[in-house]
Amino acid sequence: MLISVAPVLIMLTWVGNLYYQQLLEKHLLEEDFIGELAVEHIQKEVVRLHTLLINKSDPIAYTLKRDKNLPFIDELIHQVIKREASVHALLLLDKQGEIVTGIESYQDLSLPVKERAGLLAHWRYLVDEFPDEIKTPFTGETYIGPVSHHPEGMFFTISIPVGNPEAPLAVLLAKVDATILWKGLQEHLQEDDVVNYLVDSNGRLLSSTIDSGFSVGESVSHLPVIQALKKHAGWHHKQTYVGLMGEQVFGSLSEEKQIGLGVITEIDRDDILQPIYVLMIKMVLVAAIVVGLSLWLGVQMLRLIINPIGSISDEFKRVAKQDFRHSLIHSSFQELQSLVNGFNLMVDEIKHSHNQLKQASVVFDNTSEGILITDADHEIISVNRAFCEITGYAESEVLGKNPSLLRSGYHDKAFYQSLWQSIKETGKWRGEIRNKRKNGEVYTELLSINTFRDAQGKLTYHIGVFTDISNIKETESKLDYLAHHDQLTGLPNRLLCQARLEHELQLAKRHSEQVGILFLDLDMFKTVNDSMGHAKGDILLQQVANCIKQSIRSEDTVARLGGDEFVIIIGSLKNRHDAARVAENTLSLFSRPFNVAGQEIFIGASCGISVYPDDGLDQDVLLRNADSAMYQAKARGRNTYQFYTQALTEEASQRLTLETNLRQALDKGELSVFYQPQYSLKNETLIGVEALLRWNHSDLGLVSPGQFIPIAEETGLIVPIGEWVLKTACKQLKSWNEMGFNSVRVAVNLSSRQFASKGLEKLIASALTEADINPEDLDLELTESIIMHDEKHIVETLFKLHDMGVCLSVDDFGTGYSSLSYIQRFPLDTLKIDRSFVRDITSNSKDAEMIDSIIALGHSMNLKVLAEGVETIEQLQYLQSRGCDEAQGFYYSKAVTADEITAILTKTRSQTELEISS
Repeated sequence: MLISVAPVLIMLTWVGNLYYQQLLEKHLLEEDFIGELAVEHIQKEVVRLHTLLINKSDPIAYTLKRDKNLPFIDELIHQVIKREASVHALLLLDKQGEIVTGIESYQDLSLPVKERAGLLAHWRYLVDEFPDEIKTPFTGETYIGPVSHHPEGMFFTISIPVGNPEAPLAVLLAKVDATILWKGLQEHLQEDDVVNYLVDSNGRLLSSTIDSGFSVGESVSHLPVIQALKKHAGWHHKQTYVGLMGEQVFGSLSEEKQIGLGVITEIDRDDILQPIYVLMIKMVLVAAIVVGLSLWLGVQMLRLIINPIGSISDEFKRVAKQDFRHSLIHSSFQELQSLVNGFNLMVDEIKHSHNQLKQASVVFDNTSEGILITDADHEIISVNRAFCEITGYAESEVLGKNPSLLRSGYHDKAFYQSLWQSIKETGKWRGEIRNKRKNGEVYTELLSINTFRDAQGKLTYHIGVFTDISNIKETESKLDYLAHHDQLTGLPNRLLCQARLEHELQLAKRHSEQVGILFLDLDMFKTVNDSMGHAKGDILLQQVANCIKQSIRSEDTVARLGGDEFVIIIGSLKNRHDAARVAENTLSLFSRPFNVAGQEIFIGASCGISVYPDDGLDQDVLLRNADSAMYQAKARGRNTYQFYTQALTEEASQRLTLETNLRQALDKGELSVFYQPQYSLKNETLIGVEALLRWNHSDLGLVSPGQFIPIAEETGLIVPIGEWVLKTACKQLKSWNEMGFNSVRVAVNLSSRQFASKGLEKLIASALTEADINPEDLDLELTESIIMHDEKHIVETLFKLHDMGVCLSVDDFGTGYSSLSYIQRFPLDTLKIDRSFVRDITSNSKDAEMIDSIIALGHSMNLKVLAEGVETIEQLQYLQSRGCDEAQGFYYSKAVTADEITAILTKTRSQTELEISS
């Protein structure tokens, strides 16, 4: 009898322990499942709201780019507020953080935004409270969370960039009421004997399925599971503690880290142990009865218990094979039957989760967006049906392949480097990309790429979701072209003309530049229409438009305003004379006949010119003034141009006349070289001359260098003229050497245009060789602007010239950058102090200090210092007292002819010989 009791007791103990473990595991799995289900629903809600905002951001961005139609934007925002009860407020903010528009859920949504002053004032006051929620979207990223407590409730934020992520136009910011959002989740969290509640990252209670005595927003950080959440420490669901209701519980912790949320699921420990207590009592009774029974009864009892348990084990194996039928096992033991019932409940829950996965699979396969999933090695592991339909590839053709098989070759390497850099740094990328279908067709898609990592932070998947927007892009392009171009000529119409003019005016204002507006009207065009018909008149307009378009720079704009009126916009205008030159070139197009249907037609045009900012500060005024100037041109005989003011027209005409004559001056022999002496201040001897260009026109007489040198620079004539001056000065120096004047050097100015042209060092070498003079007798004067460019070929040219042996001087030193750093970088020999500092050297202490600094700087770097513009003995004496090396100016002599320099040299030599003989 005693022998039979021991196995029975062991069996009962084993069965009780097994039942306890299975029942406990079942409840804990239920706990975990409910928590994970809550997190999954929360994530879906956040993703859904995020997707909704993204879908609304595209039309908002489109509107902001075009016409900033705030009523339309208000309507889009209004739709979101009406649709989503959890969205407490929806705001659109510009780059300065200022609110463009916005709506709160409790506002009267029918009111226009300008009447919602309270809302705007309220949220402007709160802008400083969430700088990251504004700053982050302007980097092209989406900002989500975290949940935070405010006097008005529990909120979290979703803010997304509006427009191109690389350069967003604005931010769409949604304040989501967490309390309202959670109400929709209650049905998923409610389970018998289970306490569920939500907390934020600071341990504040957000919601609960029971009345716990704690209010929403109140801290429950005293609970161990909440402490683990705040410390981001691990939590094992078999740990017990005093729970929210004050009872010993088993707790489960699930986290939604993106918005800082914790889902806590608690089961009363006594509720789990109660069936065990009942079983133990029954087992004691059974044990007492078993002691009095025979061994045969004990064996039979064992069989009745063990067989159902073995069957249940088989049932578990069946469920592992995804056979979700209920167990049909029946047992006379209530506890075993409870275990079977618990098993069937678990099967129902697993079946429900499996069905949800199937639903997700159905959504995956039937969504209209293409989806592909790659592993950490960028190999495709799954695609949906839309992917196959859009790309033309079957699933079997892409599995295991790299997504690069879709590359069209449209994007360069830098594009993909930027894409992957964004994914590496932010975990996502969104934008437009051009890919290629299987048949070779290139299409445009809107692609979003996101990365997913496991609990340890290891990268597991890349998920790409894309939409084929080729038709949308094509339609947008066509509509945009029709809206902004003239249908007859293809030129920009009035709308696009005004937009481009406004853009040019903004650039000109920012960079202190000018903008030219040429208003062109065909002369007697009505006669062509009346005599030949409108169809041929249209052909003529098309030919005129094409000729004008081909004659202007690509960065300028020619537009047709209507009829026979055209406008030319010249951006980055250097001066008014360039506008006059464009007008002359344009009018010259009408000197040739146009061929219309085999018939030659001569037609003229009148042009009016206005210039920003002198003739107006906005586009309407500038266009009106150019139009007015055009009518002045018609009144003055047609086929000509007029500036808005007559004085400017005459100035432009005179300048063009000078330019025309200057082009012929070299061939006509009207140019000559004068020389201004340069003296050593140590012994008052002539040691060099500066070659200066002069122009004596046959009709105009002597033309000031201040008038024609800038024209020569702008037109490029300075290059051939500068070459002639260089060679002339070298030949004259050779002539003086042959006369015995071997201690004289000649200084020649070089322009930036000459440096920009290639082969300058070859030109100088050739001039030295032809004249047969020593390189050290040639001094090349450079402006500060030339060497400040620090371009590679300029640096190389300077060192080549230095290696040749010629001297290099910086002209007008002190008027430009005057940087010590560039003086040290280049092989210079002389600093020439500008005459503006010398003029007031004896009366202006600042000029005197500047002179002293330049002399000290030059000598500290072993450079000679030459002062220009010396006119008085006082100036000369001051320079000598400060150790200046050389000087030139009217005190000694103005620029004179070569013969006069020869006379000075001869006189100096005679005096020297006389002094030696005496």
